[in-house]
Amino acid sequence: MKRDKRISKKLGAKLALTLLALAELCACVTAQENTTDYWMDKAEEFAYNSSFEEVISSLDEALKTDPGNETILIREALYLGIVGKVNESSQTYEKALSILDEILLKDPDDAEAWQKKASVLGSLNRQNESLAAYEETLEAFNRRIEKDSKDMDAWIGKGNALLNLGKWDEARNAYNKAIEVDPQDYRAWGRKAEVIGRIGDINESMEAYDRTIELIPANDTREQADYWMSKAEVLAIAGGRLAEALEAINHSLEIDPGSRVNWRFKADILSQLGRKDEAIEAFDEVLNQNPEDAESWLWKAGLLTEMKRYNESVEAYDKAIELIAENDTEDLAQNWLAKGWALNKTGRQEEAKTAFLKSLELYDASISEDAGNNRLLQQKGLALFELGRYDEAIEVYDQVINKSLSIESDTTAVSAWIGKGDSLRLQGKNEEALEAYNKAIDLGPHYSNAWHGRGEAQKAMGQVGNAGMSFLVADKLGYEE
Repeated sequence: MKRDKRISKKLGAKLALTLLALAELCACVTAQENTTDYWMDKAEEFAYNSSFEEVISSLDEALKTDPGNETILIREALYLGIVGKVNESSQTYEKALSILDEILLKDPDDAEAWQKKASVLGSLNRQNESLAAYEETLEAFNRRIEKDSKDMDAWIGKGNALLNLGKWDEARNAYNKAIEVDPQDYRAWGRKAEVIGRIGDINESMEAYDRTIELIPANDTREQADYWMSKAEVLAIAGGRLAEALEAINHSLEIDPGSRVNWRFKADILSQLGRKDEAIEAFDEVLNQNPEDAESWLWKAGLLTEMKRYNESVEAYDKAIELIAENDTEDLAQNWLAKGWALNKTGRQEEAKTAFLKSLELYDASISEDAGNNRLLQQKGLALFELGRYDEAIEVYDQVINKSLSIESDTTAVSAWIGKGDSLRLQGKNEEALEAYNKAIDLGPHYSNAWHGRGEAQKAMGQVGNAGMSFLVADKLGYEE
């Protein structure tokens, strides 16, 4: 099966969201030489290299000396969620929320507290309350600006609130106001660069990034590396300018060669550029630094599968599975499913069947904990399909389709229609399969496997000319077996 090309978007989105969350929180911890700040600095170092368990341990130590610090609690909740400790993460967010409510009861004009409350509510999936808190954040910063139009932090805070409310142009204007107050402040330039990149003006965004990097103090290598990385993300994800993104990420790695996040991102860019051997070398650099990085083992395994190095791929999946926490059933299910595909390619069908059965078991466990997750259902359908249990797969795919929004952007629904088509076709029900593929193409015309499946159904029905056209479109969209 072809490796999912959405990995770079997933990676970029994950990085951007994490950086946004941390950007709103980090400014509240003063760098004084005491026990709390020592452990906060250690947590920052571990976070930079994706050593998330060590981050949590460091934050635990910081909380021993300052148990009422809501900023530390929020950061710990974030990383607990990243490592899959969902219940502990929610409980920690609730603790922080309780402290923030006490702060706001004493001072309803505390804009930073409103901002943190909004972020916490969003992390707890209380979206309406989060948006309301961001509106309160905005009003609090506006009151500060009314008192002092030169309040640099208030203008940046206002921009951040507007950004979280989806008001992109207004956010850019707020960052521009901050730059007017202090044209030498790289923070305002950096936030402006990010928001312009999201709006889509890549050239202006690059100019703002260049100005940001130019203004960062020479001894602040961490910030320099971070902004080169952020520039690379915008170039790769928003602009599709992969060669320039690679150049930017190389700058970041020259400054900080120990950043595993950056090495992973470089590997993905190299893969998209077709330089897959170099991408494997980049993943190996990550794993040399931390052999227990499960996510990098997974990505390496996927790339090895794409390169048709299936035996090596199976070994990498085994390593990832060994490292993933037992309670992270979704990630484990995904790995077992992918391992099964790789095993099939090596001709080890019985082992593949065992892997698919394990994947199915784990998807059922995930669905029992998150019954409303349509994507988990769609993945369960894949496991059933690989086991040859086509009627059950179709039943699951129909559940996904019925629960979906049936809009073009609903990738889960598109995949379900394709899976249904594949299941029907392999049962010899080609007319019904063709209907399913046509529905998938209506929703997602750029899915090569939908066009290929359509061609197979048409060929089986004797529609040779139509089948040839479908196969041609599939090939042009990059279809691979």
